[in-house]
Amino acid sequence: MSELVPVFQSSYLYEIELAKTKLASRDIPSYIKNEFVNNIAVFPISQNYYLLVSERDLEAAEKVLQENDEISEDDM
Repeated sequence: MSELVPVFQSSYLYEIELAKTKLASRDIPSYIKNEFVNNIAVFPISQNYYLLVSERDLEAAEKVLQENDEISEDDM
């Protein structure tokens, strides 16, 4: 079994969820670390969220996330 490694990091959960959706559209499974921390804390905590993928999917995941960034920059 491959180890999970971070492919994307953000302090905004919605950015992580968007990246997760992009990877899912290419059949790359991913997992969000720290997704539910603010659900159990009394006061919201400013923290980083991490999108994790399998080591074997890391290169493909990075390419997918970079492709989408390049497309959105060209559209501007």
